[in-house]
Amino acid sequence: MNTHSQFYSLTALLMGGALLAIMSSSCAGRPPNDSYCSYEPLPASVDAKADQGALEVEGITSTYFYVFDEGGKQNSYQSLGRTLGLDPGKYQLKVNNSSHPITVQKGILTKCSTGALMVSGGTPEYYYVMDSANQQLHYDSLGKAASFLPAPFRVRVNNTEVQTEVKLNQTTEIKTGTLVVRGSTNEYYYVNDSLGKQLSYNSLEKPLAFLPGSYTVRVNNTESKANIGGGQITELKTGTLLVKGSTEEYYYVLDSLGKQLGYQNLNKALAFFAGGYRVRVNNSDTTAEVVAGEIRECETGSLTVAGNSSEYYYVLDKTGSQLNYNSLNKPLSFFPSGYTVKLGQSTQPATVTAGKATTVKF
Repeated sequence: MNTHSQFYSLTALLMGGALLAIMSSSCAGRPPNDSYCSYEPLPASVDAKADQGALEVEGITSTYFYVFDEGGKQNSYQSLGRTLGLDPGKYQLKVNNSSHPITVQKGILTKCSTGALMVSGGTPEYYYVMDSANQQLHYDSLGKAASFLPAPFRVRVNNTEVQTEVKLNQTTEIKTGTLVVRGSTNEYYYVNDSLGKQLSYNSLEKPLAFLPGSYTVRVNNTESKANIGGGQITELKTGTLLVKGSTEEYYYVLDSLGKQLGYQNLNKALAFFAGGYRVRVNNSDTTAEVVAGEIRECETGSLTVAGNSSEYYYVLDKTGSQLNYNSLNKPLSFFPSGYTVKLGQSTQPATVTAGKATTVKF
């Protein structure tokens, strides 16, 4: 082979090797597409430096995406739907603390997509989103969508939970139900799960949102079941018990087994779920049937022993059991019945009438 032939052969070999190297470099420069992200040549319209690539994250909400380097340091952030120029390298993409690894190459647009989660409800409350390790990622108002990188999540509303999955370019909707407990007193209702764990509470007439399920509602230690359906309103009604009296004393409400449920000042009401109850004032008892949506009134009368000394008088029931005692001239309230009044060693019968004052003189 002459000198000229050797020169042309070497030149062709070098040019072919250079072309192959350029082609290999170009093919290696674009990472393969994955489930969430694709890679394409950087459009001329994208605002990025000559030695940079860019990242675009799509989503239906107005939230931001955040970019962290491999050391966990935040590099930059941008609104969903807009592009962000980045230096070439490996990063961690985060949207509402859901994450996905990405690669940015010079001259390449990394384009990723999110899904959305919508938890709807009829109350001005919040829902909370956790990952599979039960770490809270985000919270938002009911009825407001949130964007996430696709993955399984757990959603919590007033300590009720459901598992769900956010899918690429889709909106996953979860509907809560609304519970409202009606009542005419300024008291609270409490909601428990099937194991008796308290989930939440609120004032009577104010609603709470829960994920669908069966719950136990408690008002003054009386209970009722509530079956909550998604997108539905469940109403429970209490009845009102009011015990009247002319003294500044208390009345106590007991169930059929004698367990105390609640107590209150005379002339102040208590709410209960419908049922039959025992009412006690100074150890005198009566029964009361509470009806949902109605007011049940019981009335006491007062008993006083008049005198000029600093002694005490004692009130006994028909069996001779002591009910209570007080200083002379200071009244006690009792439910209507016949009683025995004792002062020193002397006793007298006394009849208490509802709404009236009885005075005994020795």
